[in-house]
Amino acid sequence: MYNFTIIIPHKNIPDLLDRCLSSIPNREDLQIIIVDDNSDPGKVDFDNFPGKNRKNVEIIFTKENKGAGYARNVGLKNALGKWLLFADADDFFNYCINDFFNEYVETDCDIVFCNASCVDSDTYMQMRKVHHLNQYIDLWKSNPQKAELYLRYMFGEPWCKMVRREIVMSNGIVFDETRVHNDSKFSYLVGFYSQSILVDNRCVYTYTVRANSISYQPKQEWKFAIRIDVFGKKELFFREKKVPISDDRYLKALYSYLRIRNLDGFKKAYAKLLCMGFTRFDLNKRFAYCLAKNSMLSSLYCICFAPNLMIKIFSLIYFFIVSIPHTVKYHILGFEEIK
Repeated sequence: MYNFTIIIPHKNIPDLLDRCLSSIPNREDLQIIIVDDNSDPGKVDFDNFPGKNRKNVEIIFTKENKGAGYARNVGLKNALGKWLLFADADDFFNYCINDFFNEYVETDCDIVFCNASCVDSDTYMQMRKVHHLNQYIDLWKSNPQKAELYLRYMFGEPWCKMVRREIVMSNGIVFDETRVHNDSKFSYLVGFYSQSILVDNRCVYTYTVRANSISYQPKQEWKFAIRIDVFGKKELFFREKKVPISDDRYLKALYSYLRIRNLDGFKKAYAKLLCMGFTRFDLNKRFAYCLAKNSMLSSLYCICFAPNLMIKIFSLIYFFIVSIPHTVKYHILGFEEIK
């Protein structure tokens, strides 16, 4: 009987996978599932695959080449632990992970969140890529009700949370199998169906930054379409279920087309959102408001280049009543904004 299952998708980085495995304690009650996503034999020595000779490690080799979301779903089908944890192969756990396991194995909560540190994978210099999580954890101390909304619904990464497996299995929750943001739906559904959560302030996990990782690559147009789909559906789910929070990343993805002056891409993405169920008036208004909140420059860009008169009008209005006050508050007076 396993208390914990850690699922790790892997592709072509065996040395980093070995580092990750070395950070995980040897425990009789811990199952480790590695799902290899069709790695290149020129980069991976399959005869000496990391974890091959370690007890309680199960290695599943897939040939579908469908990415981390698919790999995690394969792992879910084979998970036996009471609790689920996820790690990326290039990340690692910190020394307190064993104490974390011992302290929360019998908790009645459905999710236990923990904090994270972030370093460059090669130099170990500290980075700020997990600043949003740090903000949520800090907010928990002063305003736990607000922090809970962010943790349940806005922290989309699968790591830094220990999830009761029964929540996942009983609600049929799986990962999207998109090239990016495959973890967003999984995370907000787990947040929605969980009865209660806990937060641990310790940095139990270290997220690493690699220049050639998919999440660190510069913005590319194929990502915009995925964000429109993933975060548009997320926003509609929130409205249907009356979740009192909004995720505007579908609007920022729409703006990305406008920012690179791809008006044809903008029109197609706009039409897709209408087909998904957004109304034209609501979409125009929310888009203009989102960009006004983002920056004065974004509003000006919409006023000048948006191929939609109503967006231009809303952007002009929000430029004065949102953009200017927002800029003064957060960029001149120095208040910190929770994102």
